[in-house]
Amino acid sequence: MVARVTPPEAVLLDAGGVLLLPNPWAIASVLRAAGGTIDIDSVRRAHYAGTAAMDAARDRDWRRYHRVLIRFAGVPEPRAADAMAGLAEIYTAPATTLWNTVPEGVVEQLRDLAATGVAIAVVSNSDGTVEAALRRCEISFDIVIDSGVVGFAKPAPEIFAFALEKLGVAADNAVHVGDTARADVDGAHAAGVRPLHLDPFGDCPDPAGHHEHVRSLADVVAMVVG
Repeated sequence: MVARVTPPEAVLLDAGGVLLLPNPWAIASVLRAAGGTIDIDSVRRAHYAGTAAMDAARDRDWRRYHRVLIRFAGVPEPRAADAMAGLAEIYTAPATTLWNTVPEGVVEQLRDLAATGVAIAVVSNSDGTVEAALRRCEISFDIVIDSGVVGFAKPAPEIFAFALEKLGVAADNAVHVGDTARADVDGAHAAGVRPLHLDPFGDCPDPAGHHEHVRSLADVVAMVVG
């Protein structure tokens, strides 16, 4: 449950894992080509488990994430190297190539969030193409802070400061919604912003009570409404 506190004036949103997910059909095709079996819904589930694995290790080694996908798909051990190579290839493509799937319910939840009148901005670790990726998925925003453009990446507090300055909102009046404990939660804490960890399956490796969790943007809408 989300604690009842003063509603925020601004909501900062991570892109990957919150607004966009990696294309499950592309990922499933790589895993199946290596002898695995995985359905489209399981790719989403594996994404959050893989993100949690990186959080637990306190690094952003995507090989660790890829191994979780491979485990979920049951890729035979002799073919694991093939799967790792295929996943590495598609995950190093531009954001517009892979991160192009909007999670179910997000469009409606964004509409509800905007209707509250709260200020909204995107704060993303990306490669300079996340704004175009969002626009192609028809969920464009007026303010998009892309680490590949501004030169600072989460958890550096500076990337949050760019968004807050553009919104004209103080850090302690904002929340940041992200799917990683290390980049998003730690970064928001460093910036003085209240972090909300989007953790739909309860995978977070941090101790209970370390930070707040939400299951979807619907929880954020409820918080803003108060």
